Amino acid sequence: MPSPSLKDAALDELERLITEKMPITEHLEFELAADDQGRLRASAPLQPNTNHMGSAFGGSLSMLATVTGWAMMHQLVQETMQDAMEDMRHRVEVMIQESDIEYTRPVCENISVVCEPPDEDAQERFQEMLDRWGRARLELECKINEAGERAVTFIGQYVAMARGEERGDGVAGTSFHMESCDPSDV
Repeated sequence: MPSPSLKDAALDELERLITEKMPITEHLEFELAADDQGRLRASAPLQPNTNHMGSAFGGSLSMLATVTGWAMMHQLVQETMQDAMEDMRHRVEVMIQESDIEYTRPVCENISVVCEPPDEDAQERFQEMLDRWGRARLELECKINEAGERAVTFIGQYVAMARGEERGDGVAGTSFHMESCDPSDV
């Protein structure tokens, strides 16, 4: 499976999706960028994300790392299902299942979160699980540096779930479906 690659238009659309569907993220004033190695970077100015000490607020760092991992997972789902019908791709939901964050030093400059793509073996296992069971999980790591030194390490376990699809064992996947809170999804 190829590593994720995002064009500017796709990144703009992904930013719009995140701020529209997760309105709490709007205050972050973040932007997404991708590089040739498939890394996803979320950048945000320090000023709207400061705490009472003038450094980055831990909640903003956590939220930005969570969103960066979510964006990576969203892109992986889009690429994993690139041959699927457009309708099917929109029926796969991405959500954070579990996360752990370690703050080792304050961030006193503009924030830059980097999420590395999973290796090819992990991507292949992810695709196999999604194809077979209609759900798959993946652990992603996001890093934030301050003055060239690691300041924050975030590890998130993300889940992709097909809505209303049958799992590979013939049992409808709805028993594992996490319902959306968006009234327009009903």
